[in-house]
Amino acid sequence: MYAHHLYDQPEQSPAYENRKETGLTSRIIIVGAGIAGLSLAQWLTRFGIEFEIIEQSPSERRSPHGIVLPFNAVRELKMLGVFEQLQEEYFDFWKLTYCGIGGKEIKSAILTQSPFENEQFIAVREQRLLTALRTGLEKKIRYNTRLTDVDHGEDGVRISCTNELLNGQYDLIVAADGTRSQTRLKNFEGQITVQDHHIPCWRVLLEYPEHGLQPMHMIGPVSQFVIYPVSNDTLYCYAHVHEAPDGEHVADGAMLEEKGRLSPDPKENLRRIFARYGGPVPEILSRLGDAAIIPDRLQSVTEPCFFDRRIAFIGDAAHGCSPLIQQGAAMALADSRCLADALAMQQTDQALTTYRERREAQTQRIARASDAPLDSVLTGPGGMKQLFYSLKLRLFGPDNVRAWRRIATERPFQSANKSPGS
Repeated sequence: MYAHHLYDQPEQSPAYENRKETGLTSRIIIVGAGIAGLSLAQWLTRFGIEFEIIEQSPSERRSPHGIVLPFNAVRELKMLGVFEQLQEEYFDFWKLTYCGIGGKEIKSAILTQSPFENEQFIAVREQRLLTALRTGLEKKIRYNTRLTDVDHGEDGVRISCTNELLNGQYDLIVAADGTRSQTRLKNFEGQITVQDHHIPCWRVLLEYPEHGLQPMHMIGPVSQFVIYPVSNDTLYCYAHVHEAPDGEHVADGAMLEEKGRLSPDPKENLRRIFARYGGPVPEILSRLGDAAIIPDRLQSVTEPCFFDRRIAFIGDAAHGCSPLIQQGAAMALADSRCLADALAMQQTDQALTTYRERREAQTQRIARASDAPLDSVLTGPGGMKQLFYSLKLRLFGPDNVRAWRRIATERPFQSANKSPGS
Protein backbone atom coordinates (compact mmCIF):
# COMPACT_ATOMS: atom_id res chain seq x y z
CA MET A 1 0.00 0.00 0.00
CA TYR A 2 1.10 3.57 -0.56
CA ALA A 3 1.88 5.46 2.62
CA HIS A 4 1.35 8.87 1.04
CA HIS A 5 -2.18 7.85 -0.03
CA LEU A 6 -3.27 8.00 3.59
CA TYR A 7 -2.97 11.78 3.92
CA ASP A 8 -6.06 13.96 3.62
CA GLN A 9 -4.20 17.24 2.96
CA PRO A 10 -1.61 17.63 0.18
CA GLU A 11 0.91 19.33 2.45
CA GLN A 12 0.89 16.28 4.77
CA SER A 13 1.94 13.91 2.01
CA PRO A 14 5.58 12.78 1.62
CA ALA A 15 4.96 12.92 -2.15
CA TYR A 16 4.07 16.61 -1.79
CA GLU A 17 7.30 17.27 0.14
CA ASN A 18 9.26 15.31 -2.47
CA ARG A 19 7.89 17.51 -5.26
CA LYS A 20 8.89 20.66 -3.35
CA GLU A 21 12.41 19.42 -2.66
CA THR A 22 13.12 18.12 -6.17
CA GLY A 23 11.39 20.91 -8.05
CA LEU A 24 8.91 18.59 -9.77
CA THR A 25 6.46 20.93 -11.41
CA SER A 26 4.32 20.45 -14.47
CA ARG A 27 1.42 21.94 -16.35
CA ILE A 28 -1.25 19.27 -16.81
CA ILE A 29 -4.63 19.28 -18.53
CA ILE A 30 -7.16 16.47 -18.17
CA VAL A 31 -9.61 15.94 -21.03
CA GLY A 32 -12.88 14.45 -19.75
CA ALA A 33 -14.73 14.69 -16.43
CA GLY A 34 -16.02 11.14 -16.18
CA ILE A 35 -14.88 8.44 -13.75
CA ALA A 36 -11.28 8.37 -15.02
CA GLY A 37 -10.77 12.13 -15.25
CA LEU A 38 -12.42 12.94 -11.92
CA SER A 39 -10.57 10.23 -10.00
CA LEU A 40 -7.25 11.43 -11.45
CA ALA A 41 -8.14 14.99 -10.46
CA GLN A 42 -8.86 13.80 -6.91
CA TRP A 43 -5.47 12.07 -6.65
CA LEU A 44 -3.58 15.02 -8.12
CA THR A 45 -5.31 17.33 -5.67
CA ARG A 46 -4.25 15.09 -2.82
CA PHE A 47 -0.65 15.20 -4.03
CA GLY A 48 -0.67 18.98 -4.46
CA ILE A 49 -0.25 18.79 -8.24
CA GLU A 50 -1.89 21.59 -10.23
CA PHE A 51 -4.05 20.75 -13.24
CA GLU A 52 -6.80 21.95 -15.54
CA ILE A 53 -9.76 19.73 -16.39
CA ILE A 54 -12.05 20.25 -19.37
CA GLU A 55 -15.34 18.61 -20.27
CA GLN A 56 -17.21 19.03 -23.54
CA SER A 57 -20.64 18.67 -21.89
CA PRO A 58 -22.30 22.03 -21.22
CA SER A 59 -22.73 21.26 -17.52
CA GLU A 60 -22.29 18.47 -15.00
CA ARG A 61 -22.60 15.16 -16.81
CA ARG A 62 -25.99 13.57 -16.12
CA SER A 63 -25.76 9.82 -16.42
CA PRO A 64 -29.13 8.06 -16.85
CA HIS A 65 -27.91 4.55 -16.18
CA GLY A 66 -26.32 2.40 -13.49
CA ILE A 67 -22.93 0.82 -12.99
CA VAL A 68 -21.73 -2.41 -11.39
CA LEU A 69 -18.69 -2.08 -9.13
CA PRO A 70 -16.98 -5.38 -8.26
CA PHE A 71 -14.69 -5.67 -5.27
CA ASN A 72 -11.61 -4.11 -6.89
CA ALA A 73 -13.53 -0.98 -7.92
CA VAL A 74 -14.85 -0.68 -4.36
CA ARG A 75 -11.28 -1.05 -3.05
CA GLU A 76 -10.11 1.80 -5.29
CA LEU A 77 -12.94 4.08 -4.16
CA LYS A 78 -12.10 3.38 -0.52
CA MET A 79 -8.41 4.19 -1.10
CA LEU A 80 -9.44 7.41 -2.79
CA GLY A 81 -11.67 8.30 0.17
CA VAL A 82 -14.76 8.57 -2.03
CA PHE A 83 -16.68 5.43 -1.11
CA GLU A 84 -18.11 6.93 2.07
CA GLN A 85 -19.54 9.80 0.05
CA LEU A 86 -21.89 7.40 -1.69
CA GLN A 87 -23.71 7.45 1.67
CA GLU A 88 -24.94 3.90 1.23
CA GLU A 89 -27.02 4.91 -1.80
CA TYR A 90 -26.16 1.65 -3.52
CA PHE A 91 -27.19 -1.98 -3.59
CA ASP A 92 -24.91 -4.55 -1.93
CA PHE A 93 -25.01 -7.94 -3.62
CA TRP A 94 -23.45 -11.25 -2.71
CA LYS A 95 -24.96 -13.64 -5.26
CA LEU A 96 -25.28 -13.71 -9.06
CA THR A 97 -27.74 -15.95 -10.87
CA TYR A 98 -27.38 -17.04 -14.52
CA CYS A 99 -30.47 -18.24 -16.37
CA GLY A 100 -31.67 -19.24 -19.81
CA ILE A 101 -34.24 -17.10 -21.62
CA GLY A 102 -37.10 -18.84 -19.83
CA GLY A 103 -35.77 -17.84 -16.42
CA LYS A 104 -34.61 -21.32 -15.35
CA GLU A 105 -31.39 -21.15 -13.33
CA ILE A 106 -28.28 -22.58 -14.98
CA LYS A 107 -25.65 -21.55 -12.43
CA SER A 108 -25.30 -19.28 -9.42
CA ALA A 109 -22.17 -17.71 -7.96
CA ILE A 110 -21.77 -16.90 -4.27
CA LEU A 111 -19.51 -13.89 -3.65
CA THR A 112 -18.94 -14.44 0.07
CA GLN A 113 -16.61 -17.41 -0.48
CA SER A 114 -12.82 -17.35 -0.98
CA PRO A 115 -11.22 -15.22 -2.31
CA PHE A 116 -14.06 -12.71 -1.77
CA GLU A 117 -14.92 -13.36 1.89
CA ASN A 118 -13.91 -9.84 3.01
CA GLU A 119 -14.89 -7.98 -0.15
CA GLN A 120 -17.85 -5.84 -1.18
CA PHE A 121 -19.75 -5.80 -4.49
CA ILE A 122 -22.24 -3.04 -5.27
CA ALA A 123 -24.42 -1.61 -8.03
CA VAL A 124 -25.13 2.12 -8.01
CA ARG A 125 -26.57 4.89 -10.13
CA GLU A 126 -23.63 6.17 -12.16
CA GLN A 127 -24.81 9.72 -11.49
CA ARG A 128 -24.37 9.10 -7.75
CA LEU A 129 -20.80 7.90 -8.31
CA LEU A 130 -19.94 10.90 -10.49
CA THR A 131 -21.34 13.27 -7.88
CA ALA A 132 -19.14 11.67 -5.22
CA LEU A 133 -16.04 11.87 -7.44
CA ARG A 134 -16.80 15.50 -8.30
CA THR A 135 -16.85 16.60 -4.64
CA GLY A 136 -14.36 19.44 -4.11
CA LEU A 137 -13.66 19.78 -7.83
CA GLU A 138 -16.76 21.73 -8.81
CA LYS A 139 -14.87 24.97 -9.47
CA LYS A 140 -12.02 23.27 -11.31
CA ILE A 141 -14.00 21.75 -14.19
CA ARG A 142 -14.26 23.85 -17.36
CA TYR A 143 -17.51 22.75 -19.00
CA ASN A 144 -18.55 23.29 -22.60
CA THR A 145 -14.90 23.04 -23.59
CA ARG A 146 -13.81 20.81 -26.44
CA LEU A 147 -10.28 19.94 -27.54
CA THR A 148 -9.78 21.00 -31.17
CA ASP A 149 -6.09 20.37 -31.89
CA VAL A 150 -2.92 18.86 -30.42
CA ASP A 151 0.63 19.50 -31.59
CA HIS A 152 3.59 17.66 -30.08
CA GLY A 153 6.74 19.58 -29.25
CA GLU A 154 10.08 18.64 -27.74
CA ASP A 155 9.03 19.19 -24.10
CA GLY A 156 5.27 19.03 -24.19
CA VAL A 157 2.11 19.40 -26.22
CA ARG A 158 0.49 22.55 -27.52
CA ILE A 159 -3.30 22.40 -27.51
CA SER A 160 -6.16 24.40 -28.92
CA CYS A 161 -9.64 24.17 -27.45
CA THR A 162 -12.90 26.08 -27.50
CA ASN A 163 -11.86 28.01 -24.36
CA GLU A 164 -9.10 30.30 -25.61
CA LEU A 165 -7.88 30.98 -22.07
CA LEU A 166 -6.65 27.39 -21.88
CA ASN A 167 -4.81 27.30 -25.21
CA GLY A 168 -1.05 26.89 -25.09
CA GLN A 169 1.78 24.58 -24.09
CA TYR A 170 1.30 21.78 -21.51
CA ASP A 171 3.80 19.37 -20.06
CA LEU A 172 1.17 16.64 -20.13
CA ILE A 173 -2.26 16.01 -21.61
CA VAL A 174 -4.28 13.23 -19.99
CA ALA A 175 -6.95 11.77 -22.24
CA ALA A 176 -9.82 10.57 -20.07
CA ASP A 177 -12.51 10.95 -22.70
CA GLY A 178 -13.68 7.38 -23.22
CA THR A 179 -13.48 4.62 -25.82
CA ARG A 180 -14.34 7.07 -28.60
CA SER A 181 -11.68 9.49 -27.32
CA GLN A 182 -11.37 12.59 -29.46
CA THR A 183 -7.90 13.12 -28.00
CA ARG A 184 -6.78 9.71 -29.26
CA LEU A 185 -8.49 10.33 -32.59
CA LYS A 186 -6.58 13.61 -33.09
CA ASN A 187 -3.31 12.15 -31.88
CA PHE A 188 -3.49 9.07 -34.13
CA GLU A 189 -5.19 10.79 -37.03
CA GLY A 190 -5.95 8.46 -39.91
CA GLN A 191 -5.45 5.29 -37.85
CA ILE A 192 -8.19 2.87 -36.82
CA THR A 193 -8.09 2.72 -33.03
CA VAL A 194 -11.61 1.43 -32.26
CA GLN A 195 -13.14 -1.94 -33.16
CA ASP A 196 -16.90 -2.36 -33.52
CA HIS A 197 -18.19 -5.75 -32.32
CA HIS A 198 -21.46 -5.58 -34.29
CA ILE A 199 -23.47 -5.75 -31.09
CA PRO A 200 -26.15 -3.12 -30.46
CA CYS A 201 -26.91 -2.66 -26.76
CA TRP A 202 -29.28 -0.75 -24.51
CA ARG A 203 -29.08 0.53 -20.93
CA VAL A 204 -31.92 1.77 -18.75
CA LEU A 205 -32.60 2.73 -15.13
CA LEU A 206 -36.10 1.60 -14.27
CA GLU A 207 -38.20 2.59 -11.28
CA TYR A 208 -39.67 -0.64 -9.92
CA PRO A 209 -40.88 -0.26 -6.30
CA GLU A 210 -40.28 -3.28 -4.06
CA HIS A 211 -38.95 -5.37 -6.94
CA GLY A 212 -37.42 -7.96 -4.58
CA LEU A 213 -34.84 -8.98 -7.19
CA GLN A 214 -31.19 -9.93 -6.95
CA PRO A 215 -28.65 -9.59 -9.82
CA MET A 216 -29.50 -11.85 -12.75
CA HIS A 217 -27.89 -12.58 -16.12
CA MET A 218 -30.30 -14.08 -18.66
CA ILE A 219 -28.51 -15.61 -21.64
CA GLY A 220 -29.96 -16.43 -25.05
CA PRO A 221 -28.15 -17.86 -28.09
CA VAL A 222 -27.36 -14.41 -29.50
CA SER A 223 -28.65 -12.01 -26.84
CA GLN A 224 -28.40 -11.16 -23.16
CA PHE A 225 -30.60 -9.36 -20.66
CA VAL A 226 -28.85 -8.38 -17.42
CA ILE A 227 -30.56 -7.04 -14.29
CA TYR A 228 -28.87 -5.34 -11.31
CA PRO A 229 -30.79 -3.55 -8.56
CA VAL A 230 -29.24 -0.20 -7.60
CA SER A 231 -31.74 0.21 -4.75
CA ASN A 232 -34.79 -1.58 -3.39
CA ASP A 233 -36.95 0.43 -5.80
CA THR A 234 -34.77 0.82 -8.91
CA LEU A 235 -33.26 -1.60 -11.42
CA TYR A 236 -30.38 -1.11 -13.81
CA CYS A 237 -30.91 -3.21 -16.94
CA TYR A 238 -28.45 -3.89 -19.74
CA ALA A 239 -29.33 -5.81 -22.91
CA HIS A 240 -27.58 -6.64 -26.18
CA VAL A 241 -28.01 -8.65 -29.37
CA HIS A 242 -25.53 -9.86 -31.98
CA GLU A 243 -25.85 -8.72 -35.57
CA ALA A 244 -26.02 -11.27 -38.38
CA PRO A 245 -23.15 -11.40 -40.92
CA ASP A 246 -25.43 -9.96 -43.59
CA GLY A 247 -25.91 -6.78 -41.59
CA GLU A 248 -29.38 -7.65 -40.36
CA HIS A 249 -30.07 -8.20 -36.68
CA VAL A 250 -30.91 -11.54 -35.16
CA ALA A 251 -32.26 -12.28 -31.71
CA ASP A 252 -34.49 -14.58 -29.78
CA GLY A 253 -38.21 -14.13 -30.29
CA ALA A 254 -39.90 -12.07 -32.97
CA MET A 255 -36.73 -10.71 -34.57
CA LEU A 256 -35.32 -14.20 -34.99
CA GLU A 257 -38.25 -14.91 -37.32
CA GLU A 258 -38.43 -11.51 -39.01
CA LYS A 259 -34.69 -10.88 -39.29
CA GLY A 260 -35.51 -7.20 -39.65
CA ARG A 261 -33.36 -4.21 -38.97
CA LEU A 262 -33.56 -2.39 -35.67
CA SER A 263 -36.23 0.23 -35.16
CA PRO A 264 -35.31 3.86 -34.32
CA ASP A 265 -37.39 3.33 -31.16
CA PRO A 266 -35.30 1.59 -28.47
CA LYS A 267 -38.41 0.51 -26.53
CA GLU A 268 -39.73 -1.27 -29.60
CA ASN A 269 -36.37 -2.99 -30.07
CA LEU A 270 -36.29 -4.27 -26.51
CA ARG A 271 -39.87 -5.49 -26.66
CA ARG A 272 -39.36 -7.31 -29.99
CA ILE A 273 -35.95 -8.82 -29.28
CA PHE A 274 -36.76 -10.02 -25.77
CA ALA A 275 -40.42 -10.91 -26.32
CA ARG A 276 -39.79 -14.61 -25.58
CA TYR A 277 -37.73 -14.05 -22.45
CA GLY A 278 -39.32 -15.18 -19.20
CA GLY A 279 -38.54 -14.56 -15.52
CA PRO A 280 -38.77 -10.88 -14.58
CA VAL A 281 -38.22 -9.61 -18.16
CA PRO A 282 -41.89 -9.39 -19.27
CA GLU A 283 -42.77 -7.26 -16.25
CA ILE A 284 -39.71 -5.07 -16.79
CA LEU A 285 -40.62 -4.53 -20.45
CA SER A 286 -44.17 -3.60 -19.46
CA ARG A 287 -42.82 -0.91 -17.10
CA LEU A 288 -40.54 0.88 -19.59
CA GLY A 289 -43.04 3.70 -20.06
CA ASP A 290 -41.13 6.99 -20.24
CA ALA A 291 -37.86 5.52 -18.98
CA ALA A 292 -34.77 6.91 -20.73
CA ILE A 293 -33.25 4.03 -22.71
CA ILE A 294 -29.70 4.64 -23.88
CA PRO A 295 -28.89 2.83 -27.15
CA ASP A 296 -25.25 2.15 -27.97
CA ARG A 297 -22.91 -0.30 -29.68
CA LEU A 298 -20.21 -2.41 -28.06
CA GLN A 299 -16.81 -1.16 -29.14
CA SER A 300 -13.25 -1.73 -27.95
CA VAL A 301 -9.93 0.01 -28.35
CA THR A 302 -7.99 -2.02 -30.91
CA GLU A 303 -4.83 -2.04 -28.79
CA PRO A 304 -4.24 -0.61 -25.30
CA CYS A 305 -2.18 2.59 -25.35
CA PHE A 306 -0.98 4.25 -22.16
CA PHE A 307 0.95 7.20 -23.56
CA ASP A 308 2.37 8.68 -26.71
CA ARG A 309 5.09 11.25 -26.07
CA ARG A 310 3.41 13.71 -23.67
CA ILE A 311 -0.17 12.48 -24.02
CA ALA A 312 -1.27 9.93 -21.42
CA PHE A 313 -4.38 7.78 -21.82
CA ILE A 314 -6.40 6.49 -18.89
CA GLY A 315 -9.59 4.48 -18.47
CA ASP A 316 -11.54 3.63 -21.60
CA ALA A 317 -9.43 6.07 -23.64
CA ALA A 318 -6.47 3.76 -22.94
CA HIS A 319 -8.08 0.32 -23.13
CA GLY A 320 -11.85 0.51 -23.58
CA CYS A 321 -13.40 -2.96 -23.88
CA SER A 322 -16.74 -4.68 -23.52
CA PRO A 323 -18.62 -4.45 -20.19
CA LEU A 324 -19.17 -8.20 -19.90
CA ILE A 325 -16.85 -8.70 -16.90
CA GLN A 326 -17.65 -5.25 -15.49
CA GLN A 327 -14.10 -3.95 -15.10
CA GLY A 328 -14.30 -0.55 -16.80
CA ALA A 329 -14.63 1.54 -13.64
CA ALA A 330 -12.08 -0.50 -11.70
CA MET A 331 -9.47 -0.12 -14.45
CA ALA A 332 -10.13 3.62 -14.77
CA LEU A 333 -9.75 4.11 -11.02
CA ALA A 334 -6.54 2.06 -10.90
CA ASP A 335 -5.09 3.93 -13.91
CA SER A 336 -5.73 7.26 -12.18
CA ARG A 337 -4.12 6.17 -8.94
CA CYS A 338 -1.04 4.74 -10.67
CA LEU A 339 -0.49 7.74 -12.95
CA ALA A 340 -0.91 10.24 -10.12
CA ASP A 341 1.40 8.24 -7.88
CA ALA A 342 4.10 8.21 -10.56
CA LEU A 343 3.71 11.93 -11.35
CA ALA A 344 4.04 12.73 -7.66
CA MET A 345 7.42 11.03 -7.42
CA GLN A 346 9.06 11.31 -10.85
CA GLN A 347 9.71 13.63 -13.75
CA THR A 348 7.00 13.46 -16.40
CA ASP A 349 8.71 11.17 -18.94
CA GLN A 350 9.82 8.67 -16.31
CA ALA A 351 6.40 8.84 -14.65
CA LEU A 352 4.71 7.88 -17.92
CA THR A 353 7.01 4.88 -18.36
CA THR A 354 6.35 3.81 -14.78
CA TYR A 355 2.60 4.17 -15.30
CA ARG A 356 2.69 1.94 -18.37
CA GLU A 357 4.86 -0.68 -16.64
CA ARG A 358 2.47 -0.87 -13.71
CA ARG A 359 -0.73 -1.10 -15.70
CA GLU A 360 0.06 -2.77 -19.02
CA ALA A 361 0.08 -6.47 -18.15
CA GLN A 362 -3.08 -6.47 -16.04
CA THR A 363 -5.13 -4.30 -18.37
CA GLN A 364 -4.20 -6.43 -21.37
CA ARG A 365 -5.36 -9.55 -19.52
CA ILE A 366 -8.60 -7.89 -18.46
CA ALA A 367 -9.29 -6.47 -21.92
CA ARG A 368 -8.84 -9.92 -23.48
CA ALA A 369 -11.10 -11.50 -20.85
CA SER A 370 -13.72 -8.78 -21.41
CA ASP A 371 -13.89 -9.21 -25.17
CA ALA A 372 -13.45 -12.99 -25.33
CA PRO A 373 -17.15 -13.82 -24.63
CA LEU A 374 -18.13 -11.72 -27.66
CA ASP A 375 -16.36 -14.19 -29.94
CA SER A 376 -17.98 -17.27 -28.38
CA VAL A 377 -21.30 -17.02 -30.24
CA LEU A 378 -21.34 -20.16 -32.36
CA THR A 379 -22.83 -20.68 -35.76
CA GLY A 380 -25.63 -23.18 -36.11
CA PRO A 381 -29.10 -23.62 -34.60
CA GLY A 382 -29.91 -21.45 -31.58
CA GLY A 383 -30.69 -24.50 -29.44
CA MET A 384 -27.19 -25.87 -29.91
CA LYS A 385 -25.65 -22.52 -28.95
CA GLN A 386 -27.76 -22.43 -25.80
CA LEU A 387 -26.82 -26.00 -24.91
CA PHE A 388 -23.10 -25.35 -25.40
CA TYR A 389 -23.18 -22.15 -23.31
CA SER A 390 -25.15 -23.82 -20.50
CA LEU A 391 -22.67 -26.69 -20.36
CA LYS A 392 -19.71 -24.30 -20.31
CA LEU A 393 -21.34 -22.22 -17.59
CA ARG A 394 -22.01 -25.25 -15.39
CA LEU A 395 -18.49 -26.64 -15.82
CA PHE A 396 -16.36 -23.51 -15.57
CA GLY A 397 -18.59 -20.87 -14.00
CA PRO A 398 -19.49 -17.39 -15.27
CA ASP A 399 -16.92 -15.44 -17.27
CA ASN A 400 -17.13 -12.36 -15.02
CA VAL A 401 -16.76 -14.27 -11.74
CA ARG A 402 -13.83 -16.32 -13.08
CA ALA A 403 -12.13 -13.06 -14.11
CA TRP A 404 -12.82 -11.53 -10.69
CA ARG A 405 -11.24 -14.53 -9.00
CA ARG A 406 -8.08 -14.15 -11.07
CA ILE A 407 -7.89 -10.44 -10.22
CA ALA A 408 -8.44 -11.13 -6.51
CA THR A 409 -5.48 -13.51 -6.39
CA GLU A 410 -3.03 -11.38 -8.38
CA ARG A 411 -0.04 -9.91 -6.57
CA PRO A 412 -0.44 -6.11 -6.47
CA PHE A 413 2.40 -4.03 -7.86
CA GLN A 414 4.68 -2.03 -5.60
CA SER A 415 4.65 1.75 -5.46
CA ALA A 416 7.43 3.62 -7.22
CA ASN A 417 8.55 5.12 -3.93
CA LYS A 418 8.93 1.71 -2.32
CA SER A 419 12.21 -0.08 -2.85
CA PRO A 420 12.11 -3.74 -3.90
CA GLY A 421 13.59 -4.86 -0.61
CA SER A 422 11.32 -2.84 1.66
